[in-house]
Amino acid sequence: MKKIILFSLSVSICFFGFSQNEKFIDSISIKIKTDKSDSIRASTYYSAAKYSLYNMGDLKLFRSYIDSSMQFSKRSKREGLEATNHFLYGLLERLEGNYDKALDHLEINIKYFENDSTNKSYALFQKGVIYQQLGDYNKSLKTYLDILEIFEAKKDSFAIASTLNSIAIIYENMDDHDQAIANFNDAKKIFILKDIQRDICNTDISIAAVYYKKGDYEKSRIYAQNSLKLSRSINFKQLEGKSLQILGDIAAKTDPKLGLKYYLEAKEILSKTNFEREKLSLSISLGIAYYEQKNYAKAKNELIGALKVAEEKKIKNQVKETSFILAKIAAIESDFSLAYNYRLKYTEAKDSIINIENSKNINLLQKQFETEKKDKEITEQKLIVSDQQLSLQKSKSKSRLMTILIIALLLASILLWFVFQQRQKRIQQQLVAIQKEQEVQTLESLIEGEEKERLRIAKELHDGVNGDLSAIKYKLSSLLKMNNEVINEAVNMIDNSCKQVRAISHNLVPPSLKDFNLIEAVNNYCENMNSIHAPEINFQHIGDPITLNKKVEVNIFRIIQELVTNAVKHSEAKTIDVQLSNRKDTVLVTVEDNGKGYTSNKEDNAGIGLNNIKSRVEYLNANLDIVSNTNGTSNTIEIDLNKILTK
Repeated sequence: MKKIILFSLSVSICFFGFSQNEKFIDSISIKIKTDKSDSIRASTYYSAAKYSLYNMGDLKLFRSYIDSSMQFSKRSKREGLEATNHFLYGLLERLEGNYDKALDHLEINIKYFENDSTNKSYALFQKGVIYQQLGDYNKSLKTYLDILEIFEAKKDSFAIASTLNSIAIIYENMDDHDQAIANFNDAKKIFILKDIQRDICNTDISIAAVYYKKGDYEKSRIYAQNSLKLSRSINFKQLEGKSLQILGDIAAKTDPKLGLKYYLEAKEILSKTNFEREKLSLSISLGIAYYEQKNYAKAKNELIGALKVAEEKKIKNQVKETSFILAKIAAIESDFSLAYNYRLKYTEAKDSIINIENSKNINLLQKQFETEKKDKEITEQKLIVSDQQLSLQKSKSKSRLMTILIIALLLASILLWFVFQQRQKRIQQQLVAIQKEQEVQTLESLIEGEEKERLRIAKELHDGVNGDLSAIKYKLSSLLKMNNEVINEAVNMIDNSCKQVRAISHNLVPPSLKDFNLIEAVNNYCENMNSIHAPEINFQHIGDPITLNKKVEVNIFRIIQELVTNAVKHSEAKTIDVQLSNRKDTVLVTVEDNGKGYTSNKEDNAGIGLNNIKSRVEYLNANLDIVSNTNGTSNTIEIDLNKILTK
């Protein structure tokens, strides 16, 4: 984008090197007539649009040239220039305060330049500015820091300076004045080296504003006067108006009339431009100045219009500031209902920015409204019925006494209610703890019963069926002397059956889990499954050693066993990957395959497999995530060792 800007400015200087705006516009008309194709006309209008913004500050002319460039870009099917024009539209709408439209245009630009980090970064930069204007400082700061990293890698000094400038504004809004000034000065050094007068001027205005917020009015005045002088030398009305506004803010502290003079001069200058954001800010400053001079009619005229614009543009900071002053004016004029409504707007805007509850402020305002109303009624009654002053005084004393008693009773009731709620909360917590303990005991009983049954079946298979198969094998082997081929095949089948019986017995009660640890048990299990099933099963352990009690190890092992069995049965996969990792008291179990995918709810007709897994996951107080599609199935169990229900 920087290259585009520089190129467009060089073209502007080459073709349109005129000092007067009228000559520039005439030169564009002449140039368009000589252009032979829509593509060249699109480029000409694009360059003219850039010149009208950066050299003239004319937003109306800027929009006209963008419209023309976009029209000819579409006719010549220049998609890249179309996307770049969307960036210009986003910039224009941002400058005019139309943030929703600006974001829409910028998204189109970002989508087109998804793989172009430079152009994408400049569009993101504009989004960061918009987030800042909308009051989302955290999101804006994160965006700027990401962009700054990209620009520093590319060594784009102008982009770095612009980003530092914006980061400084965020720190300013967050009241970190020292960080704001430091970033502004870093940006200004780059602008001075590149001799960019407009940005030097803009940075001086920003530094003046920060010193003003810090209360260092002398330094603020110096920077504001420098920016005013520079803005007039380059004939940039927007910056001239902003400089005058800051000088007005400073003067208003000691000389309100001089401050008002600066404000009115700034208003006259900005009224001839389309910079709505600056106009809005100035209207608020003017309204506050009139308010402090007790000229409430003019103050309301400025502030009501400013509030309407701020609400339309969804600028929360200025909604908050404007409604706060309007509430004060309404209260002074005894319009307490209107004051309450403005205060409500102020509170809602404030809470949306700093994320705090607004009920206290609203209740406080309502109580103040009711109290002031009562005091007013009492005062009017005193003026009308002067002979009842003594009686009224006694009645007032009684009312105060009753109020104190009522407040005391109310506080006592609140205290009792709070104590009751705390007691109910403790009882509820105890009930939940008891229920949780019962659930754990039930799960432990079920799991222990299941393990005992597995042990019994394993022993019967090993001692009974395996022994019988061995005896049959022995008897059949004695007949092998007859060289009977059928008997030889039967002996081989019995050998295979013995291997499967041993594998099933070991899976039911794996010796490695009993004698060693979880990692060795899972490794042995995967090797055994590889010997009797087609899919290749790979096991990997990552991270710290895993040391758990046997109950936890058995449950993790059974979950892995069930997931691998499901993959073998249903996935038709070529490979199954099993992974155990341990990092900072978190064990992560992953079983993935590259099969056709399957739904865990259909592991079997009754859903026993899934229920088995869920019961064990619940027992471990863990999280289970299953993703299955045509590319395969991934099962992930995250176990926080600090949250395991059993120790």
